[in-house]
Amino acid sequence: MLSNIFLYLLAGLLLRVLLTVIGISAENVDRFRSRINYVVFYYIIPFVCLKTAYSMPFGMSHIKISVVANLTILSAVGLSLLIYKRIGKIKGIKSEIIGSLVMCSAFGNVLYIGLPILTELYGDEGMSYAFTYDFLASTPLTWTVAVLLCMKYGRAKAIKIKDSFLTILKIPPIWGLLLGFLMREVHIDIPSIILESIGVVSGYVTSLMLVIVGLSIKAVTPERFFIALPAIGIKLLVSPILAFIYGNLFGLSDIPLNVCLIEASMPSMLLSMIFATAFGVDMRTAVEMIFLTTIFSLVLISSVFLFF
Repeated sequence: MLSNIFLYLLAGLLLRVLLTVIGISAENVDRFRSRINYVVFYYIIPFVCLKTAYSMPFGMSHIKISVVANLTILSAVGLSLLIYKRIGKIKGIKSEIIGSLVMCSAFGNVLYIGLPILTELYGDEGMSYAFTYDFLASTPLTWTVAVLLCMKYGRAKAIKIKDSFLTILKIPPIWGLLLGFLMREVHIDIPSIILESIGVVSGYVTSLMLVIVGLSIKAVTPERFFIALPAIGIKLLVSPILAFIYGNLFGLSDIPLNVCLIEASMPSMLLSMIFATAFGVDMRTAVEMIFLTTIFSLVLISSVFLFF
């Protein structure tokens, strides 16, 4: 499972090297990557959102996990903002870079990497809790708080709150989520073959997005790495600690608590690349954060599995 993730990243990186060797410019490679992002964002992710919202589990344990997840993510956002506002003044970091760093420090790949890991560890129970962490916390905050962060720190500056929410309502995956919830609540049956087909497609989308991460990789200079280091620390170390604290406060233990810890330690979400393109925060920073946190997270998780 973990080795497959590494292989997809490596495949994207090798593809970039191959395209460069045969004479395709970096600008054309990035343009190709952006076209793929566009197709994924507008034509595939909405259907994945519909399916996952339609299939979302619910129960008392799930409510506690949702509360812990929301508090963990929002605390990470607040801490990252506090740190990078100060660093930005000292180092003169562009607002677009700060936006990417804050987003990537708080919002993780809880579905595409977290779900397979938790399903492998805890079966259907782990899958149920993973969906809860995502759809009752991570996804709503992603499409509200993360979008607002990107709009604030991206190139579009003069935006009112009303305009930001109107923009959010125009995002295709939001309609997929809303439609999925509506069909679930009014008991409209979606044929199993359609749900299974969307599930298969979502699996390929995950692999494709990992390849895109590898395709987007550029050299990380020491200066950029050290600027990103606080965000990496928040994502991979501070967030699990926050989840542990909040989980104990709300009485979580055993598998539910473990789920919160694992999901909180997931690498930066792949959607950060698409958000960077859509809202004008720094794309290179988002790609670097996804790549670095994915590598470090997988090494960390592999070490935990090996020694514990």
